[in-house]
Amino acid sequence: MSRVKEGNRRLTCDIPEELHKELRFLAVENDTSITKYVKALLEEHVKKVRKEK
Repeated sequence: MSRVKEGNRRLTCDIPEELHKELRFLAVENDTSITKYVKALLEEHVKKVRKEK
């Protein structure tokens, strides 16, 4: 694995194979990688949750 940039943290978890297939499909559909796609989803979700508070 590559090194994590200063000030960043690596997030890892096990996910079901079916979820991985869906994420891969969505990432390809959006012309990006699974990692970048999930990161964008998480950032969007955090913004939404913070607005609700």
